[in-house]
Amino acid sequence: MSREGRRALLILGFGHFVNDLHTSTLYPLLPLIARKLHLSEAEVFWLAPLLNFTSSLMQPVYGFLADRYSRRAFAIAGPAIAGSFLSLIGTATSYGMLLLFLILGGIGNGAFHPQGAALAARTHEHRRRLALSTFSSSGTLGFALGPLIITAIVAATDLTRTYLLMPLGWLAALLLYRYSPRDDWREQSSNRSRALAELAGTLRRVWRPMLSLYVITVSRSAMYVMTNSYMPFILTQRGYGLRETGGLLTAYLLAGACGSFRGGAFAERFGGRWLTFGTGVLIPLLFAMAALGRGPLSVAALIAGGFTLMSVFPVNVATAQELAPRETSTVSALMMGFAWGVGSMAPALGEPLTRTFGFEGVLAAMATFPFATSLLALWIPEDRALALSSRATSPHPAR
Repeated sequence: MSREGRRALLILGFGHFVNDLHTSTLYPLLPLIARKLHLSEAEVFWLAPLLNFTSSLMQPVYGFLADRYSRRAFAIAGPAIAGSFLSLIGTATSYGMLLLFLILGGIGNGAFHPQGAALAARTHEHRRRLALSTFSSSGTLGFALGPLIITAIVAATDLTRTYLLMPLGWLAALLLYRYSPRDDWREQSSNRSRALAELAGTLRRVWRPMLSLYVITVSRSAMYVMTNSYMPFILTQRGYGLRETGGLLTAYLLAGACGSFRGGAFAERFGGRWLTFGTGVLIPLLFAMAALGRGPLSVAALIAGGFTLMSVFPVNVATAQELAPRETSTVSALMMGFAWGVGSMAPALGEPLTRTFGFEGVLAAMATFPFATSLLALWIPEDRALALSSRATSPHPAR
């Protein structure tokens, strides 16, 4: 990788870090926001799905437009918009105002992800999984530190000072404007007239492995979002304070960042299939211990579960890009965005069951879903065949 490629990947990773840091600040504040605005449990558990849904639902549209016009513009705007609105959630004085901040912040979050992933893959195309693991783990690291940073701010001041995080989004946008990779206008111009036909043809050819990747991603994103939403309430019921809850969530999410990075390295060496199977077996064991256990064993299982759960996500995105190398933003949006939007509905859909089985019981039962879907990896081509196909049809020359 050239020096310019390393710098571009570093800046894209920082943009992902800031973008996802703002997104995760909602989770540890859910109990405080519920008390401040006098919300019911049903209202509370629609907040995270709404944020994820609005950030994810439009990602395929953003990806399609960015593949034809300017990936860079969407990547630059994302952190600025997300940072501007998500940093205001603590200032909301009504449920409607809170929903507006989450919707607008979610749109900004969604504008960045597929374009950032597509640009990151261009920085190191011969080792796409490693580049995307670096990019993905940067976002997961930001997501991990978000609860720790926001709980420290709120504990030192009050809930209305969440806006102190806003400058980070603008700093990320400025750095992306200065250093992110430039668009290939000749490639984009040649594709505009037949864009929809090419996209449909590409997806028709690879629909079976793409659908398998999609279902695997939905199941694991549902587990991830449900854990983020339910664990603050589980920890509060066990007597943990605000800072302790933020610290444990941060440890869980940091483990996920490590998993994102190591997952790409493992897949480069042994293949993505084995990674999907192996983690699928471990996930139900670890999350059942985290939800139903107590003390250090529960904490250790939660942290190990975060590492295991997140290891597959960047590998899935890289595989999708290799299946459709001319539609990298669009398929990245399907894996990073639309799949997460569907998975984010899990906390709200599971909320009625928590009244009977408790947060712990529902979370433990949910962990069997990623195990069942890991069998779909059988429909995904071997990594070597994917790499050969990607190089043959890639619109970019080797770098």
